[in-house]
Amino acid sequence: MKKLAVAGLVVGVCLSSPAAALEHEVVIDHPAGTIAADYEGAVQIKTRQVGAVGPGGRPSTLQCQWSASLSVERTAKVGDVLQTRRSMSRANVASGSKPGWCDTHTKAIDALVDARRDTFRTAMLELVEQDRGAILAEAESVRSREG
Repeated sequence: MKKLAVAGLVVGVCLSSPAAALEHEVVIDHPAGTIAADYEGAVQIKTRQVGAVGPGGRPSTLQCQWSASLSVERTAKVGDVLQTRRSMSRANVASGSKPGWCDTHTKAIDALVDARRDTFRTAMLELVEQDRGAILAEAESVRSREG
């Protein structure tokens, strides 16, 4: 039984497939040209097995700790002249734990993350707003090269 618990701990950190995909579009009028930015977000879930299976008659401390992060890829076109890409991320947008083995809770964790879709949407919109300065700087560099 101890070997099974140790094997679970050795596995350590597992990545599951993205649970949700998010999209957003922004159009900004700028002297260098219209800026069209497309954002595509993906949620990554990371799990970590902690604790051990309790020996006969004793409670188990086995637990699956999970956290979900958001990664966002942005593609922006400034007029017909420039196309840029940028990657952004926000770690630990949601987290929690479930008793037992991580392998047995994959669907439940995916459902918990999906239930927090609005949280991920809000986090994505915050990243989009933070990115606005970078897009405008890229547009200004195009404008200064042309002007």
